[in-house]
Amino acid sequence: MEKSIYQQILEHISDGVLDDGFSLPDETGRRSPLRFAPGAFDGMCIYHFGHSAADAETEKQMAAALKAAAKGDFPEADILFYEWTKEHRAVTYIDDLQNFVYGHTKELDPGNVHRVALSMVLQSKHIECVKIGLELLELFGEPQENVKEIIRSLGLYDEFTIFSVWNMQRWKNGNQEIFSLAQKTHGWGRIHAVERLEPETEEIRHWFLTEGTINDVVNEYSSLTCWKKSGAGSILFGHPNPDEFHGIITLIEGLLDEGPVRGMSGLDNAESILLRFLELAPEYALTAEDYNTILSIREWAEDEDVDLPSVAKAGDDILHTHACTAAIEKAVEEGSGLKLAKALNIPFRDQLLSYMERDFDRSCHNVSYLLEDSGYIEPVLKLFHEKLPFDEMKGNPIDDSCMGSEYKEYNQLQFLIQELDDKPLTGVPFIKAALESPVSRNRYRALTVLQAWVQAKDTALSELLPDVYKEVLLLRKKEINERNTAMIVPLLEGETKFSDEG
Repeated sequence: MEKSIYQQILEHISDGVLDDGFSLPDETGRRSPLRFAPGAFDGMCIYHFGHSAADAETEKQMAAALKAAAKGDFPEADILFYEWTKEHRAVTYIDDLQNFVYGHTKELDPGNVHRVALSMVLQSKHIECVKIGLELLELFGEPQENVKEIIRSLGLYDEFTIFSVWNMQRWKNGNQEIFSLAQKTHGWGRIHAVERLEPETEEIRHWFLTEGTINDVVNEYSSLTCWKKSGAGSILFGHPNPDEFHGIITLIEGLLDEGPVRGMSGLDNAESILLRFLELAPEYALTAEDYNTILSIREWAEDEDVDLPSVAKAGDDILHTHACTAAIEKAVEEGSGLKLAKALNIPFRDQLLSYMERDFDRSCHNVSYLLEDSGYIEPVLKLFHEKLPFDEMKGNPIDDSCMGSEYKEYNQLQFLIQELDDKPLTGVPFIKAALESPVSRNRYRALTVLQAWVQAKDTALSELLPDVYKEVLLLRKKEINERNTAMIVPLLEGETKFSDEG
């Protein structure tokens, strides 16, 4: 018998923390696709899509489900809510749901609504229905301890964290509850908890400074919040200890990227903050990663939309110190610090190639740095040829939407072939291997490279690479990915000009 969502989560909690890598199956029984990590879609709704009021039909369906709940009919309410959530996300209509309940208290028996809400949380096998149960429980204020424990347990899973947090905000000791949950979540759950956590104790304030912004999604989502709630500005203009200073470095790195949310633009005194940071930086033991943040500061300050020459110069002065050079050279020996070395013209490619030979799995993703210099092309191709088990990598196309560690070699092949677009006829054996790969992304990248080569040489594939043409011809018969098929056809038809789409 299929277990409820709550039961599945409960079985994967060890010592009060959810097991690493645990993921609920989606409604079709498959594991959650990588493109939507737990809580990701709701996160996008909250941060990027905004809220739109329910239309008449949506409200009618919602009302029918709530009336079933008011009659105490859990199975019927669960079915109706499940049908409703096939088209609607619970997070998007939380206000409509709760306002409807508030506006119809005479029609909706509170006791039955509460019992059905609790039943949905405990028994439903549908993710969105569990969320609705949590949204309804929120209406009843602070619950008994046994219900609190249920809400805490569900909150450990990033898909439900925000709904548990909304409940906790109504509890007497809610802020401490949210803090505890924030420390136990590391994805979207932490992002949501951080936004609603208040720095009411020194412990929480320090956590905002040193850990709050660190998550498995994008640190930038929480950087501005953590900067303000930690009092980082005041600490910076005082005398931060090493732990505090390195927390500030992490926050500044996040603030410099305003991709997902506001960063530096959310601070009134960004210039003075960065100048103070750069003034203090040489007093601390900085790593190559710290210097990389300083490089990011310099690049940000040099941007024409920012144009802070005083900040750019202060950063550049630090980057050209002996201490910085020494840190970069040490990092390069260990296969890191490559962006810094390149930006500052510090030799690194010989060391990177040597490190890649010693630890291919850990460093092969940096192959682009080597292929930028034509003198390293042959050694790189030789190394990849030695490391990749080509005979074992062949196979018929498969649905690889969820790829695990067993696909390591295919990722490594991808790192190489994605750098060959502007190097016509270089690494042909790797392109053939990618065309024979079961992994769709490999085939797609190989076809992209072939289109680039054909266009650069203005020569049909059948003439440019007859053997590869035969491989593509064979692939056409078994390809299952529509996007790949759309790229195969013009190659086989002899076209030499291609659009940038795809």
